[in-house]
Amino acid sequence: MRHEIAILAVPGVQLLDVCGPLDVFAEANRLLQRQIYTPRIIAVDSGEIHASSGVRLSADLQLSDTQNFAPHTFLIAGAPGIEDFAADDSLLHALIGLCMRSQRFGSVCSGALLLARTGLLAGKRVTTHWESSALLASRFPDVIVDADALCVTDGRVRTAAGVTSGLDLALRLVEEDLGREVAIEIAAHLVMFFRRPVNQTHFMRSNSASLSGRSTLQELQRWVIAHLAQVKNVAMMAEHMAISERHLTRLFRNELGMTPGQWLERERVAKAKQLLEQKSLPAKTLALECGFSGADVMRRVFSRLTGITPAAYRKITRLS
Repeated sequence: MRHEIAILAVPGVQLLDVCGPLDVFAEANRLLQRQIYTPRIIAVDSGEIHASSGVRLSADLQLSDTQNFAPHTFLIAGAPGIEDFAADDSLLHALIGLCMRSQRFGSVCSGALLLARTGLLAGKRVTTHWESSALLASRFPDVIVDADALCVTDGRVRTAAGVTSGLDLALRLVEEDLGREVAIEIAAHLVMFFRRPVNQTHFMRSNSASLSGRSTLQELQRWVIAHLAQVKNVAMMAEHMAISERHLTRLFRNELGMTPGQWLERERVAKAKQLLEQKSLPAKTLALECGFSGADVMRRVFSRLTGITPAAYRKITRLS
């Protein structure tokens, strides 16, 4: 069994989006003492790729030379500014061909923004870096964007949230190919979680994730964040804006892609995370300061949105 793993690296690529996954596959080769995975780095139009860090990568192939290339796995790595990357019809045609000839294909980080331009993500559930998720959803409304997930599998499509989650994705691909025990062994050798106990919500910062949208909502968002303990429900939010709850829901869906209730829950959890990182509060006090009706409700919502309990989150942040 031999698998060619091909990764497209555009100019200015995020180096870890390429090297992180390849190191996971290399570790599989080392542990099993045979060449199961063969890496192939594909450049757009040059044999040398300048990464965003300043490091230069040497490509194995150029995109124009891949007409008959059929790797087992094809991934598009992310890059700062990839949303503005110039992709003409011939480039997109080459990407579509690579995807169609591969047994599985996908992206790491913001690479999803380029992959989506092929049309192959229509109707698919995917993830990308949390900072790029709103842009991906707005530009490609037929793509189902899971902004919280670290890794997503949908049919032949595999996507990773961003940067270090490329390692998580590669580990899952190894598990698909070689089994759970091998993947667990690789995770141990690379000093990483086999399954991280958190998702993207753990890493989102409230100032950048919360105050998006147009000015009509920004004032409301700032007011709610400043008065989380007092804002009990969506009705109070609608009353503050002097509009109906239905109208408020429509505004949130149009501008943020979520309901006001979902946004309010995320802000409560963001506040809880901040307090857990800074203070040692009883669960009941923590819940009240974040506007939850009780500690049990806080625990359920926190676990649903982050994949981890408040107590476990406190332990992780105190150890890091």
